[in-house]
Amino acid sequence: MFYFFYDPTGAAQYVRGKWFWVGPLVVFSAVSIIVGFLMTPIIQHVLEVAPIPDGVPPERYQRGIAIGMTIQRVAIFLAPVIAAVIFSIQAAILLGTSAVVSVRTKFRELLNLTAGCGLIQAVAAIAAIIVLKSKGEIASRAELRPALGLDIFLSEGTNRFLMAFLGYFSVFEIWWIVMLWLTFAAAFRVSKSKALAAILPLVLLNLAWRLGAAAFQR
Repeated sequence: MFYFFYDPTGAAQYVRGKWFWVGPLVVFSAVSIIVGFLMTPIIQHVLEVAPIPDGVPPERYQRGIAIGMTIQRVAIFLAPVIAAVIFSIQAAILLGTSAVVSVRTKFRELLNLTAGCGLIQAVAAIAAIIVLKSKGEIASRAELRPALGLDIFLSEGTNRFLMAFLGYFSVFEIWWIVMLWLTFAAAFRVSKSKALAAILPLVLLNLAWRLGAAAFQR
């Protein structure tokens, strides 16, 4: 699995394996569960100290916090299922784009690819919780997403869509894109330009998801 961090050629030989995706899924899920447990008290504190929205009775707001924390805890235990769904969706998207650019692939191979590259996202989650823990008290929802990308140069109060756009391009996201791109090219023996064409829609969908999420941030 370590090849997926630094060696596209080495990682490519495991893309065609039958059950390789299981290993990265287990590691990713374990990291997600640990990070989820560490994040739970931080999230609860932020919700408790946040100003109550206008027109919302305190009792109702407290019930909302209780429901939200219950969902958070359930999501932690569902981490393996959620991760498997995400990797499968990514693989399905790549299967479709591969057909468009005339690259012969199989869903299982692409699942191995997305799960393997997903290990980089697990490292990103570890880095994020380390940054949050080092900050001490977290008092706002904005602080729950530490700046790991170009958004580190932006001041508080910057347009949330610009913040989300620049925040997407973190060192970990760029690392993930590059490894996905080069491993795809090596695994399916295609040019780098064709591999880029195959993965670009997935990258753009991820970016669109980040921008869409920004619309619901306060």
